[in-house]
Amino acid sequence: MIFFFPVFLLSYITPPDIAEQEIQIKTVAYSADSMVFYPETRDIILIGSTSVDYQDMSLEADTVRFFSSDNIVWASGDPVLFEGNESVHGEEMVYNLRSRQGRVFSAASRYEFGYYGGEEITRISPTEYNLVNATFTTSEADPPHYYFFCPKMKVFPENKAIARPVYMYVYDTRILYIPFWVFPIRRGRNSGFTIPKFGQTSRDGRFLRDIGYYWGFSDYIDLLLSMDIMEKTRFVLEFRERHRLRYVHDGNVRGEWRREFQTQRDRWLLFGQHVHQFPDDLTARFQGEFISDNSYLSETQQSPEDRMTRELRSWFSMTKNWERASLQTVLDRTSYLDTDPDTIPDEILSIQNLPDIRFTKPSSPIFSTPSDPTLRRIWHSLYWNLSAHYTATDTEREDSRSTYAGLKTTSDITASHRVGGWLAFSPRMSGISMIYDRNQAGEKFPYIFYGGASLSLGTDIYGVFPANLFDIIAVRHTISPSVTLNLSPGTYIEGAGSSLCLVPTDSASNRLYSFSDFSLPSSKRMLSFNLYNNLEIKRNQGDRIIRRQVAELALTTSLNLESEEKPWSPVSAGLTISPFDAFQTRLNGSYDIYSGTLDNLTLLTSLRLAGGDPTLIPDSLSISSTQLSPWRITLSHNYRFGTDGVRDLSKMRITTSMNITPRWSIDYNAYYDLLDRNFINQSYTLRRDLDSWEAVFVRHVSDIDSGFYFRIYIKDLPDIKIEQHVSNF
Repeated sequence: MIFFFPVFLLSYITPPDIAEQEIQIKTVAYSADSMVFYPETRDIILIGSTSVDYQDMSLEADTVRFFSSDNIVWASGDPVLFEGNESVHGEEMVYNLRSRQGRVFSAASRYEFGYYGGEEITRISPTEYNLVNATFTTSEADPPHYYFFCPKMKVFPENKAIARPVYMYVYDTRILYIPFWVFPIRRGRNSGFTIPKFGQTSRDGRFLRDIGYYWGFSDYIDLLLSMDIMEKTRFVLEFRERHRLRYVHDGNVRGEWRREFQTQRDRWLLFGQHVHQFPDDLTARFQGEFISDNSYLSETQQSPEDRMTRELRSWFSMTKNWERASLQTVLDRTSYLDTDPDTIPDEILSIQNLPDIRFTKPSSPIFSTPSDPTLRRIWHSLYWNLSAHYTATDTEREDSRSTYAGLKTTSDITASHRVGGWLAFSPRMSGISMIYDRNQAGEKFPYIFYGGASLSLGTDIYGVFPANLFDIIAVRHTISPSVTLNLSPGTYIEGAGSSLCLVPTDSASNRLYSFSDFSLPSSKRMLSFNLYNNLEIKRNQGDRIIRRQVAELALTTSLNLESEEKPWSPVSAGLTISPFDAFQTRLNGSYDIYSGTLDNLTLLTSLRLAGGDPTLIPDSLSISSTQLSPWRITLSHNYRFGTDGVRDLSKMRITTSMNITPRWSIDYNAYYDLLDRNFINQSYTLRRDLDSWEAVFVRHVSDIDSGFYFRIYIKDLPDIKIEQHVSNF
């Protein structure tokens, strides 16, 4: 039986002083097996499978009583209160309509990813709750594998919770005590203290890392301030800032300061980058990398990639794009960290460009192309482009310093046409002008003009062969030969002031400077030959036809028409074979036709396999993860044939992962030198699924860093963990 409890009835049973407030309630719908109404007291009792709905709240219980004189609703018999996406279970519930306060006895509720419970939950106001003997867990087991217990807790929804004290239990064993705890319960990023890491290494002794505070100022900027305390070696302060506003800017800043106890040195690092997008396609970019000394990264950073960084680059750029052109201005400085005095004569310490300006106009047609294809002629394929580059380069060396500046302008006219529908005909003409701040004789603002031309001819030859092997139905072989003739005159035009002269290119190195892309003019008559082979197969997979490239071979060489001795360059070859997705091998090398030797021979091979019975997937994985394979293995081999006193290189890398049982998995990684017969590095990771928990053990061995890492943590609360880290770094 379903009843509708309309507004006038609520006003009838509600005292006059709150009738006006309650009149805003449109309808309360309720249903029950039976109803008892007491005319004298105007009390109502709903009995049997009772359901009460009001706005976004719904109450289900065995019995619901309404006491009119006190404006109290009392629910009993396994009541459940639904509000939004959350629900609260209890033995009994009571709610005062006048004060809008309520209480739940022996409550249990699910909130986001966890389960809450308590002997009593009292609603003081919509923004304040009191809990007595509260519990929390993410474990779905009964009894839970772990839980937190708090005798007193005050909760401010969507803000924070204050608890004292807090006990952590594993089953019924207490393992942790916290006298006072304030933690955020807002959704999304929240400001608060980070949970530190502790451990021990042979070099640092005992340590505490990542002691800090996180500020989530807004959805667009945050800041993390932390410190590390190493018993034997150092004290470190670090900050990391991130900012991002979509379509406007994006960037981050990272800084470190450390005091080293043994040497009493203060060392620091400051890295940052920023991208800002202005209106009208104007973009500004910045990157800054600064350290206190050249050995800072190699001696302090835990990441192997950071330790192997050998140069720092700082720059600022502004880029403006138009529909058919772009302009970029860059201020750039590169510092080299590998410098070692007295080992390399006049070693480069840094290079900076202040500024470096580039203007580019991409290729565009010289003549407008008619829309009717029958009216198009060969001159409609003529295109031209223009680029200009100005740079001022400052190179600092160990014992000297050199500065150069110049403006270079390049323009090309190109065309592309097919003769007879099969022969690709592509001519090109180039003109280059350069202005220098000075030449080697000290003359100011000399300028030169030179140019060149090229002509390329090429075609494609196809062959399709039917096949009946497995699911292969056809094989296609494509041969693409091409030849290019490059011509540059043996002279160039040089001027200073109003005088011009014709200068042989052989003397350019004695008159001009070469830097950046300001290359010296040279005489050239060169024929380049290219032969490209491509092998594809067509496979029939059900109702689909799949094409796949299984092999390609590229051969290149050149003939210097100006050289009388050994005019042919070595023949370079690259062969790639990939018969199926999991396997690929690539062979590169060059052959000297005069000495009959192979040079630069390298072989790169990779094999990726995965498979297994999906029923072996760990129980901890969701149903949507059943496509994952219980085991995976990747093998890669790198071989280089050594020449000219350089020894051979043969190294293999292996990466594997395997789910041994539904709860045990292992990952193994190794990098092995096949010639020296030793491991460069190797590591294995052992994982144990413990339902709500997970245990991880990592063992790593290398010449730089060896040790182990052990952690047990709650999967839904990864910051709550026990860990130990021991290494020699």
